[in-house]
Amino acid sequence: MIIALFLRQRKIWVKGWRMGIEKAVIVAEPSGTLLEALRDFLAGNDLNVIHARTQKETLLTLQRQRVHAMVLDADLLEEDCEFISLIKGMQENLPIIVCAEVNSPEFEIGIRQKGIFYYHIKSFGIGDLEMAISNAILKVSHDLGGPSYGHR
Repeated sequence: MIIALFLRQRKIWVKGWRMGIEKAVIVAEPSGTLLEALRDFLAGNDLNVIHARTQKETLLTLQRQRVHAMVLDADLLEEDCEFISLIKGMQENLPIIVCAEVNSPEFEIGIRQKGIFYYHIKSFGIGDLEMAISNAILKVSHDLGGPSYGHR
């Protein structure tokens, strides 16, 4: 299957996407700010959006539903970032995009060691985050022929 990604007017075009597979993105953040900023992009790409405001909501959602990508606000993480390890224990190949308000080298090193997909600084703009989500969904589709990573 040949996969090609083209971004046109903030729309994902994926050639060879397996039909009938609902694409889901979980946005885990307490405030709803990221969700609001991404609303048009996510809806315009027919992505099922799940909003989780707490770590508990996030984990319960991941137990019930398979998702293609996660946008995780750094405000939900504690110093040691063990929450990412819990997520990876549930859905090992889930691409996690961590969004932070301020770039901190120590924080970035810590989350990258946990195997995140992308580290987004909010001041870089929403277009950068949209591209990361597109790439995460494309990666899951390409690597696994669809979102077939298993729940543990």
